[in-house]
Amino acid sequence: MEGQLLVLLGHRADPVPQTIKDRLVGDGTLQALTADAAGDLLLLEATLRRESAETLERIDDAQRRVTTTRSATRPDVGALQRAVDEHTGAVWELENARALAEDLRDFVIGLDPPSGPLRAAADGWRLSPDVPAQVVVFDDETTFLTLDPRRATATGLGVFALDGVEEWGWAWRRDGDDDDLSSALQPDRCGQWVLGYLPATQEVYAVLRGAGVPTRIWLLARNFARDTAHAVLDELAPRMAHPNSLIAAAGTVHAASLWRDREPTVPLTDSMFRDVGVPADEGDLR
Repeated sequence: MEGQLLVLLGHRADPVPQTIKDRLVGDGTLQALTADAAGDLLLLEATLRRESAETLERIDDAQRRVTTTRSATRPDVGALQRAVDEHTGAVWELENARALAEDLRDFVIGLDPPSGPLRAAADGWRLSPDVPAQVVVFDDETTFLTLDPRRATATGLGVFALDGVEEWGWAWRRDGDDDDLSSALQPDRCGQWVLGYLPATQEVYAVLRGAGVPTRIWLLARNFARDTAHAVLDELAPRMAHPNSLIAAAGTVHAASLWRDREPTVPLTDSMFRDVGVPADEGDLR
């Protein structure tokens, strides 16, 4: 296996695909390999998302220049050609970055890591970012509050806002919502969703509060007693940074609501949640 880059997990040695190896090793200017294989792979995935977001902005800028130049009374042919070339090149770069990110995710999922950050990432990437069937979606906060005024509190300025408890983090993740540039530039806080609980209505919700994106609200569950909601959300909070953590949280909250109705005497943490305290095999790159 001379010349190959391997991920060592326990007694296994999995060769890194050539396209991913080329990017990991490169010329040393983009990303330096470390002894932490999980960290290297996850950093590369975050870097590819950031590059995709930056490239999307370049595509939008080039498209605006193409439109503006074409609509001029006397179009500058040279400027138009430069804008078209930049647009074409950026589209090619975007396609390549997204394809490499998808290959990297498939590789990590295929490793089937037993625990640790790679396991958390693989589990998250397996999830569909589509809205779960049990979730009720509201396209804006005003509609959500109007349908049940108990959800609202006055701000003192004649404006009403969600009267929720939001103490479980402000960076819950969902593929597609993590991919704008403001999120991609903050790898430690790349999610834009907030989980909350409304005591007045006993509801668990999620709200999208991203820079430059319209507010959306997901109603995750109803009839959740305060203690139950806090127990479930407290258990979920450490997983906020995992890919598609919002989707996983929605599923767990829904399962908790079903379990609550069927087996109210069984502690949720003993019966529903995977042990997050097991030793993590984070792998090694050689």
